[in-house]
Amino acid sequence: MKKLLQITLMTALTISFLNPITEVDKAEAASTRDVVINEIAWMGTTASYNDEWIELYNPTSGSISLDGWTLNATDGDPAINLTGSIPAGGHYLLERTDDSTVPNVSANLIYSGSLSNTNEVLELKDNTGTLIDSVDQWYAGDNSTKATMERVDAGVSGTTASNWTTATATYDVGYGTPNQSSSGGSGTSCDTTTEQLNQVSETVGSINVYFNKCALTGYADAGNEANYNVNLEDRLIHRINQATTSIDFATYEINLPKVVDALINKAAQGVDVRVVADAKDATDPHYIERFETMRLYLEEMVRGQDMTLGTADDITVFSDSPIYAVEDQTKRSDHGLPATPDDFPYETRTVGSTDTTGYWFVEGEQQTDGTYYSPGNQMHNKFAIVDDSWVFTGSWNFTVTGLYGSEENMANGVLDGNQQHVVELHSSELAGIYETEFNEMWGSATMNPSPQNANLGPRKADNTPHSVNIGGKTVEVYFSSGDNAVGKLVELVKNEADINTYFTIFAWSDQALVDELKYKWEGSYNDMQGTLTGFDVKGVFASDFWNQWWSASIEMTGRTASQTSANNPNIRWANPAPVYIDAETRKLHSKTMLIDADTTSDPTVVVGSTNWSTNGNENNDENMLFIHDDSITNQFVQEFYARYSQAGGTIPAQ
Repeated sequence: MKKLLQITLMTALTISFLNPITEVDKAEAASTRDVVINEIAWMGTTASYNDEWIELYNPTSGSISLDGWTLNATDGDPAINLTGSIPAGGHYLLERTDDSTVPNVSANLIYSGSLSNTNEVLELKDNTGTLIDSVDQWYAGDNSTKATMERVDAGVSGTTASNWTTATATYDVGYGTPNQSSSGGSGTSCDTTTEQLNQVSETVGSINVYFNKCALTGYADAGNEANYNVNLEDRLIHRINQATTSIDFATYEINLPKVVDALINKAAQGVDVRVVADAKDATDPHYIERFETMRLYLEEMVRGQDMTLGTADDITVFSDSPIYAVEDQTKRSDHGLPATPDDFPYETRTVGSTDTTGYWFVEGEQQTDGTYYSPGNQMHNKFAIVDDSWVFTGSWNFTVTGLYGSEENMANGVLDGNQQHVVELHSSELAGIYETEFNEMWGSATMNPSPQNANLGPRKADNTPHSVNIGGKTVEVYFSSGDNAVGKLVELVKNEADINTYFTIFAWSDQALVDELKYKWEGSYNDMQGTLTGFDVKGVFASDFWNQWWSASIEMTGRTASQTSANNPNIRWANPAPVYIDAETRKLHSKTMLIDADTTSDPTVVVGSTNWSTNGNENNDENMLFIHDDSITNQFVQEFYARYSQAGGTIPAQ
């Protein structure tokens, strides 16, 4: 039914475009909150306190003429006569004095007059003098940081204090979302701080999805509101604490003390705990401090609660390359470790092509001649297998920055880290597949790893089933390397995407994937050729790589790359897609693609740790899931629209 409705709407939109005279702006008296005062920079900007601006929003499904409308302060200043129109689901930006008030965003109207910092009342009236919306004081906003006051829900009165929030997204001259949807600008309520756990089940066959950032639950199917603003650390610790027999834990990085303590406690209780960790490159200046911190926490695990080696509460840790103990006594003392690590072997080993000397406490994968692989590739997984029945996985690294953003935020429980997702699935069959993958990296199926038999990175084989049924939902699973996970994603887009594809991605360089999406979008694989097909593409790229020559963002926006390669020939899209650079406070870290979301054409969501790149597909250890289910995909839609509107994209009206 949804697919039929979408096709009908697309047809109607096409007819409207071909016959613009049939679109009639609302000229009669509007109803209350047909247009709302949506965002107010009453404090100005970082450039000048005089640079005030106001945004209106139309939550209805039709364009509305603003000719003859007024937006006035009850004290007479400002007094603004509006003109033009505001499209369905669109915004209308009013800038004070000139169009440079908000850099790089065109104003719909320039006005004069000034807003008071206190005791201001604004009234929006239509051309018949009917009061459509009003604001009776500044319930939010920050004069120090120049963060605007943003409306949460267009359906709730502007005189309700709880319906306003202080902006957290950044723009050129402060915090705000000028001429964009804010967290609630779409007509949905999106609490930006309070944890919402709406869909959580412990039953066999359940799939729980958690987002650490806001989601727009106004786009939820009935009874399917997403879990958002979730403390992912709490969810992981909850799952660890449920373990009674075993935990297999694969971590790219870890520095969350409560998670480390939870694992140590379980080992002390007699639960079998195995950990595969990424060795990282100790010489990389970006990793020196973080790598030291991780090594200290890993040593805590290896020593167990009693800090004594060789006792029953020790956790066995294995890696892609040997890991050496930190010798700084102050740092060791901070972690409750012995002053010196001299109870570990001290020796010189050949790691890669370099002889490395130190106290090694984590064994690594050996080459056939007994030397060790260097830590150049990444064991980039972030998953846990609990009691051979639960799989906990996603994009989230188990780190302070990954969830909280800073030590101070962690102490205060403030979730201001990178944008992430986590999926946990209650399936012994899926857990068995992940355990096979874990054992391949571990080198054995026992508590003791085998450095000689272990295979990580490009040395792994395709040795697991790829499709399971979990609670009536088909779930596909692919690992890197060996399984050609990104190639399977290319096939999914090529063969199964019928109506739409939405994505949020940290790093995307794979040419085949962007080419297949180009063909869906404009019917051509050729550079700067194609005609729009009606297929819907929306996406958000991480700001880290938006301008990198190899990024798919270059091609999808029709830009010319600064260089090319055989693997990235820069096949530009003739019709630039509505894709945006993220507007997150920190990193957009997900690797998520939605196929045919909110249709009847097999809605599917792709999640996991894998970036869509050569490293992600051929060199690193990664995992990727295709979840074929309309409800799970719809939960990701709710989170996607929050990220997309925040980045500047237009989302559909309710």
